[in-house]
Parts: sequence; structure tokens; C-alpha cells
Amino acid sequence: MTRTLHLERPAFWTETSDPEAWFRALEVLAAKPPEAGSPRALADRALVGVISRRGALGLFGLVEDLLPGVGLVTRDTEGRWTVSDEAQVLLRRWKEAPARGTELLAAFLVRESVWLRLLLLRLERRDWELHGWSEVRSSRAGLKAGTSLLLRDHAEPARWFSGLEQQAAARWLARAHCDALAFAPGVLSRKPSKDNLSLTPLTAPLLLLESVGWLSRTGVLALPNELLADLTGTATPAQALTDLTSGNADVRGFVAAEPVLRDLLATFGVSPGDEAFARWMDALVDEASKCGALELLAVEPGQARHGRGLFADPTKKLVRWVVHSEFNETFQNAWRALESRRELTR
Repeated sequence: MTRTLHLERPAFWTETSDPEAWFRALEVLAAKPPEAGSPRALADRALVGVISRRGALGLFGLVEDLLPGVGLVTRDTEGRWTVSDEAQVLLRRWKEAPARGTELLAAFLVRESVWLRLLLLRLERRDWELHGWSEVRSSRAGLKAGTSLLLRDHAEPARWFSGLEQQAAARWLARAHCDALAFAPGVLSRKPSKDNLSLTPLTAPLLLLESVGWLSRTGVLALPNELLADLTGTATPAQALTDLTSGNADVRGFVAAEPVLRDLLATFGVSPGDEAFARWMDALVDEASKCGALELLAVEPGQARHGRGLFADPTKKLVRWVVHSEFNETFQNAWRALESRRELTR
């Protein structure tokens, strides 16, 4: 039976040149205890005067099979919203060095924002074209489909994701255990109380990409090689795990092994059940550590939210490791532990 992941409208910070609005919102939420309720209700309770409701909604992750945003704020096991571990890392890096923090946010969005990935993929494939970006970037009108963003043969919203569902949303499809992508009910409807579906909010992350040097003032993309590989589906497992480790590490370089390895599988479109995942994780770490593909430098116990430790050892939930190129072969060898015939293509 097909299960569908539903996308809400794209939502980012509404002052398009102020990505730090998201950091300020995360800072407020991080100082509060986890709260239950809808993303809209939480934004109204906690973020009034900090960021607009529309801008706040883009921070949130999955609500069952509905994806409002990019997952910097996620639900815990009790259904309460909390700032994610990766968002905590981004927030800390931003406080230490704002320029570096915004660059890391840009990299996070290239990996995690389904809407931004759609736009970048279409631009890379030359299906869509930025037209007059130098004028768009200096005006308040923002990106407009048909004028400053030429959609050509993919102008109808129903065709935007055609053929790109996996590349744009593989991680989220895997996390939600879904195999199809669609707009949330009501997104395409024209109601007086709601905006029509628009790509204009993507102006904000594009300006962020320009500010870190990944988009020229004339609209030419220049993504770092590792992000381009992730976007286009040519990233290797070793590269993907290295990037995930870097993005989730605390100030000492430790990461929670289970969440990072789950995200690694999700990068390749897979999210197994707990039993299969444990079997795969043990097989992978055992072979990788024996052959030197994964160099374990240190291990520590963690908290319940950090999941199982290496080989189910609660004293080995947090790890410092170095990933070597041999990990690519080890990752492929461990695939059989999932009892799947699926072969990697990236």
C-alpha cells in the first residue's frame, strides 16, 4: 500500500536577507522545555515578536505524514516539539562565529529542504532558469515564477516534482516511511484566507546561498563539490557519513551513533524497523572497525534520546570516529543485514 508524504508550502524567514531570524527563533525555543501542540500553535505561543508565524513554520519537521519545514525543530518520543540535535549544533556554531553559522545553515538547507532541493535540481538540469537575478536580489518583490524564474515545461505545480521525488525528498520519505510525495491537502486550493502556492519564499535561501558564495550575483550556482554530490545523487557513503558526523558533532567532536547512522541510511532512501536497523548497525560497525574503514577514537555513554549504543552497549552511545574511503565497500557489504535486495546507486 502506497503511503504519501505531504508537503506544506515553502516557508523560510520572511525578511529575505535575514537568515539569522531562524537562529534567534531557535535560541528562544532551545531555552524552553519541549511543548506539545501544532507547529502553528507553538509558534503563536513561543515566537510572537521573534519571527513571523509563516517564517516559524519552516523550522518544523514531520507531523506524521505532513512536512511543514526542514526539521530543525522535531517531535520527541512523547510528541513534544524540541530543537533537534543538529539545530543545537548550528546554534552553537552561529553563536561562536555568525558567518560560519550561516554557512552551515546553508549547507543544512541544501541537504534537508525539499523545496530548495527541488529548485536547485531544476536549475542544475536547466529545466528552470533564474532570469534577471541581479535585479531580483536588489528588489523586495522576490522570485516570481514566469518572470524571474522561468519554469518552461515544468510550469504547472503538478509537474514540479515529476521525476525528482527521490532526489528532492529521499531523506524525508525514508524518515516518514513513505514512498510517494504530494502537496498537503489544500495547498493548491484558492481560498481567500490563504496564499496561492508560490515559489517566492525560495528567494530567502537563494540569497543565503549567494551570501556564502554558492550563487553568483548573476544567478550562477557554484555549490561545494560535496553538496553538489549530495544533491545530484553521486555522494558516496563515506562522504555522506563524514558530512553527517561533522554536522552533528558536539564541541568535543562526539556524535550519537544511532541517529547519525539512521540519517545515513535515510540519505539513501531507506528507513528500516528497529530490529533490522540494529542488525545492520552491528554488522556495519563490526566490519568497518575491523578493517579500519571506521576508526573509533573514543566512546561515551549518552542519554535515552541518543538511541542504542554500539553493539547495544549503553556506554557506547556517543562516538568520535574518523571515516575512511574503505567505508564505501563496508557499507555495501552490510546491506545484506537489512535482508533487502536493494543495491546502492549513489
